[in-house]
Amino acid sequence: MLKKKIENFWYYHKVKVIVGIFAVVFIFLGWKFDKGGLSDLEIGYVIENHNFILEGKKVEEVKAAFESIIHDVDGEKTEKEEKDVLFVPLIGQRIELEFGLGICHILLLDKQTLTTFINNYFFEPLDSYAEKYNIDISNYPEVIADPLGTNEPKVYALPVKDMQLLLDMGLPEDFYLAIRLPNEKDKDDVLRVKNAHIVLDYILSESMSEK
Repeated sequence: MLKKKIENFWYYHKVKVIVGIFAVVFIFLGWKFDKGGLSDLEIGYVIENHNFILEGKKVEEVKAAFESIIHDVDGEKTEKEEKDVLFVPLIGQRIELEFGLGICHILLLDKQTLTTFINNYFFEPLDSYAEKYNIDISNYPEVIADPLGTNEPKVYALPVKDMQLLLDMGLPEDFYLAIRLPNEKDKDDVLRVKNAHIVLDYILSESMSEK
């Protein structure tokens, strides 16, 4: 009887258990390494079922450009110490962990991952960017959602297709960019999400200037 209950529990809750285990490990590692080791902005990108890694000279150039415009979150870096942007490949259970905990601040997602999670209250609305940069999303209904059931759907992701800066790095053109909601109780997380908005605005302004 007990064995059957355990089997049923594992069948229905295995994803939550796995995410919980990863969360404990992540928190433990975060405690083991001092807080100064945290980056000022983390950009996660899905590589599940895709054959690419963001690396090379162009990626380093873009990374340096991002680091030159974002805030120093811990406020302890000297003039000679660079602010840190980290690109994080997401695959398998790491994707589930990301949407369970909210670790990365910018998320570069394929359509399957986006549509799986967009109806959860996880992303920042990006309507203002679509309006500011005149981004036509009429062919991208998947970026619009109403996770709070307000009957006021918003844009929660933007297509990467016209973001030349990201395409030059090697990101597939059928990807989407989203920004996760900050943890309002964590001022450092709020500042990191502000960094995400600074970077998105930079990406779009650079892309528009190249047209």
